[in-house]
Amino acid sequence: MFASLTLAQAAGFLPKANGTELGLKYGETIARQFTKPPKIDGNLDDWQGAVWIAFDTEKELLRGHADWKGKDDISMTWSMAYDDENFYFATAVRDDIFSPGAKVSEAWQGDCIFLYIDWENKKKGAPDCKPNLSFINKEAKVTNFGKNPEVSKSKIAIEPNADLGKGGMIYEVAMPFKYITAVKVKKGLEVGITPGYEEGFNHDEEKGVFLDWGGINPDDSSKLGR
Repeated sequence: MFASLTLAQAAGFLPKANGTELGLKYGETIARQFTKPPKIDGNLDDWQGAVWIAFDTEKELLRGHADWKGKDDISMTWSMAYDDENFYFATAVRDDIFSPGAKVSEAWQGDCIFLYIDWENKKKGAPDCKPNLSFINKEAKVTNFGKNPEVSKSKIAIEPNADLGKGGMIYEVAMPFKYITAVKVKKGLEVGITPGYEEGFNHDEEKGVFLDWGGINPDDSSKLGR
């Protein structure tokens, strides 16, 4: 699935972090349960009322400490949700320069997002579920970097938003459970998860910054958020 990237005026709901005010500890979130599936279009109006987590401090830097210039350089506010059929992820990315990779196999060379999900809550080894969300050759793509090749069939939108900076982007994706896990997902299930924002290495002014929950190694399931 794909979406075209074009210049766009800012529009729609833009999230603010609310986990703390909802009583959640750092490293905790709650997935919203949708009764009506959101439209995957890069507009987050359907996501009002969800739990939102911000990665916008030095605490979230795995690498790139010397290069990160603050939240207007690169930061993200994200949420997740589910229904009977799909796992949903959405984020508003504040960025001054959006510089995507040129190859699907090397999406990490440019701006992109990895999701690290330990569905079985094994808390050891690398998570099996590791989809990548990227904009390659004018197409929004979901690419498997884990053990779920069919995740690439998922519906995704990546759209620019002027209120998030010159390179600001909205990411929104729906991943069918049948593509990503055999676990029966229901209310109360605990899984390990973190998004990881990769700034990449293909732009002289934007190199090497990686944001995730707590600045941890996300390929270690024992360190993922819950």
